[in-house]
Order: sequence, then structure tokens, then C-alpha cells
Amino acid sequence: MPISHFIILLTSLLCSLGRADVNIVTTIKPLQMIAEAVVQEYGSVSSIVDPQQSPHRFTVSPSDRINLARADMAVWIGPLLETHISDFFVQAGFEAKTITVIDTPGLQLHSIGDGRLDTHLWLDSSNAVQIAKVIAERAAEMDPVNAISYHQNLEKFSSEIESKNLEIAQKFQSPSATKYAVYHNAYQYFEQQFGLQHDMVILQDPEVQPGIRETIALRRQVNDQRPLCLLLEFDSSSDLVDTVLNGHELKQITVDLLGKNVNSSENAYSEFIANLADDFYECLYE
Repeated sequence: MPISHFIILLTSLLCSLGRADVNIVTTIKPLQMIAEAVVQEYGSVSSIVDPQQSPHRFTVSPSDRINLARADMAVWIGPLLETHISDFFVQAGFEAKTITVIDTPGLQLHSIGDGRLDTHLWLDSSNAVQIAKVIAERAAEMDPVNAISYHQNLEKFSSEIESKNLEIAQKFQSPSATKYAVYHNAYQYFEQQFGLQHDMVILQDPEVQPGIRETIALRRQVNDQRPLCLLLEFDSSSDLVDTVLNGHELKQITVDLLGKNVNSSENAYSEFIANLADDFYECLYE
């Protein structure tokens, strides 16, 4: 065997022996997509919440808990969102491998009407970059052999998001006169990042269905505002929507809030945020 071939073979063998794949489990798919951009081929990333389910209410299976327990790193938003599994993340000894996203430094945070934190913070792409930084740092600590790759992937992700933000900002450069409603107030991170504002909200609290008085008030608001578009999610109640609209016809667009229609890849989050922009553009300009 030529010496050059031997060196190549030896280098490849040493790299494979030194490689320590990082196993990351996240709660929701947007966090999975951010982690995938950082880890790429140097680990495995999965999520436990079906993107068709609401992160406010989902069922945790025994296998989900096993996957979280076996993970090298577990990533969740925090107890305000994934309430049904918060007991798992706060158990003794689990904090060391947990990233609680709401504690991430440098996040852009917003509150909803009653002063509670709005937990849909992954919809602001600048937050996604901050989350990616924390994941990259933790992955580098766990797997120092590939630390340079994690940081390089982070830089690539940051540049990609910066470029995507410019594209989206240009898309919404011209003001729209279209009034639009949202099923629940889940989009303000994206809206405030790009200067958009919905005109009404059907469901103030995703955990509580509106009563008769509130429903009547919502019908009046529909008649007053006359929205031309409504942004829905996969789990939106069609019965509630029909009751509130009371015959008012408008364009209805189902938004992929958790990335159900995005395939896993290093570019998944960028595709996800671009799809969200397309949904808003269809609502406001088409």
C-alpha cells in the first residue's frame, strides 16, 4: 500500500475513533431544527411532541421519557409551555444535561395581555440564533473533538438566518391594508420582528374555550373589524371558528407553527421561517 493511502486510512480511522456523537432530544420540533443546524452529522437530534399537537397540551409516552433520560442533552422551552412534562425536567440530577430555553441570555421576549410570558419565542429568528449558541457551547463541552465543527456550523446558521431575515423584511416592505385575525395570539414574535400586527384574536387562552358572553363579543368584533384573513393552526377548533365568524367569509390559512411540513435537515429552521413568511404574505397580499 502506498504511504499516502496508508496515512489517509489511518487518519480516517483515528477520526472515527475520536468521534463522539451527541444525542439531543428536544420537546418541540422547532428546537430540534435549531439543534440540527448546529450538530449536523456529529450527532442525532429528535423531538417528542408531534407537530400536529399543541405544545400546550400533549401526551407524554413512556418511550418519550426513556428517550429524554437517555439523551446527552435535553432541550425544552420551559414549564410555562410544556407544562405536562415539567415534572421530568425539574427532577434531581436532570438539570445538568438540560437546556431551559427561556433562561437563554439575549432572548427577545414578549408578554401576552395579562402579563404572562409569551412562550412562542422560536418564531423570532434572532432568538433561534441565541438558542443555537447555547446548544453549540454545550455540545462542544460534551464533545470537544468536534467543538470546532459545532462553532463553524453555528456561524453558518447565523449567516443563513441573517440573509433570510433580509429577504423576509423585503417581502413585507410595502404596508398592507388587509385586516387579519389570528386563532390565538401565537405569532407576535414573528410579527414584531417584521413590523406586522393582527387586528383580532379569537382564542385569548389556548387552555380555555370562550364562554357565551365572550363569543358574542367576538362576533361583534368580527362585524366591526371585517377581517379578510384568518391564521389558524392544525389543532384549531373549526366549530369555534364557525361560531365566532357566524357566516362572515374570509380567507383561512393554516399556519405550520411547529414545522410539521418541514423535513429534518441542517437548513430546516431556515425553511420553516421562510414558510411562515409565505403564509403571512398569502394572508396580507394575495
